[in-house]
Amino acid sequence: MPDDLDRLLKYIAQHYTGRARAKEVERDAAAEEPDTTLVASERNTIAAEERRAESMAAAFRDGLLRAIAARRAGGNAISLDDRVPEENRMADALVHFLVGADLADSTTREIVPMHYVYTIAIDWKRLAAVAAEAHVNLDTLLGQ
Repeated sequence: MPDDLDRLLKYIAQHYTGRARAKEVERDAAAEEPDTTLVASERNTIAAEERRAESMAAAFRDGLLRAIAARRAGGNAISLDDRVPEENRMADALVHFLVGADLADSTTREIVPMHYVYTIAIDWKRLAAVAAEAHVNLDTLLGQ
């Protein structure tokens, strides 16, 4: 299962969050910038997103497994407290890669000044479609 989750995360980083960031680079590029420079910048942006995915892989995996467990128990969202370091890392990873790719929604609630609980609801149907693109069977991960 970890291999499937890692493959899914890498796919999201390459094809969703990385491409979105590359489009921002293209949009922000000066009109005079040579195409070769722009292509290199886009590649560097996607590579940086892949490195970010690698550094956040464990937190992404833990957060997604927590969401899967919540779904199995009949829940439709998970809450993560930023005062708990591992939950904060999970929230960062899920918000960046799932919310950032429109695969989940997130709300925040301030619980004490400058500290928040993130409630993350995954769009399982949309995530299953992306997982299929990545050749990952989400139903198997979900235990269905």
